[in-house]
Amino acid sequence: VEVVDSGRVEPWETAPGGLPAEAVGERRAAAARRLVGRWRRARGPSGPGEGSGGLGLSLVVVTPRDGLGAYAPDPLPAQRWVTTGTPHLYAGVVEATGVVGPLVLPGGTACARCLQEERTDREPDWPRLLVQWRSGAPHPLPACDLGLATAVAGLAAAHALAFLDGDLPASTGTRWEASLPLTEWRAERLRPHPACPCGAAGDGEGERASAAGGAQDTMAG
Repeated sequence: VEVVDSGRVEPWETAPGGLPAEAVGERRAAAARRLVGRWRRARGPSGPGEGSGGLGLSLVVVTPRDGLGAYAPDPLPAQRWVTTGTPHLYAGVVEATGVVGPLVLPGGTACARCLQEERTDREPDWPRLLVQWRSGAPHPLPACDLGLATAVAGLAAAHALAFLDGDLPASTGTRWEASLPLTEWRAERLRPHPACPCGAAGDGEGERASAAGGAQDTMAG
């Protein structure tokens, strides 16, 4: 597992099963790597790291601090993963809603640009709304319920491990959402868009998705 993050651990980011209180003030990436290291049975070869551009990674798990990046992922950062054929899974919390998925299999399932194109077809003003949300000053402390965040993290980890074991989890080409206070999970199937250059909208989508579900050697994200 190769952790990529920035900034330092804040007091409100500690949680049971997550970063401990003594990690406050440390760099997030270093603290997270140490936490992951405690659970590793054996040390294998290191992942290619942040500068690899997605090359050589079995899976990238995208968990942006601003949950909007998981619910409406920006196609530009994801382009390198689509280009290199790197599977990637989105997960995050947007205020009172948790999101897991989609798991994107480049060329086989809907990518970030597919999602944006499809939403724009339904709501022509969607791109303008995204620009407004993304261009605003970031809130210093995004709203996030600890219980909901823990549920999202657990489900995302389970789906990631299932994929690395050679299965296609329920988030493949699908977004799962749960909102407070009921936290009832609901699924939305996300279809590839014919105007997207990723090619997932072509014939044989199911075959490509199945082929991408082979067992992987490592998990990196």
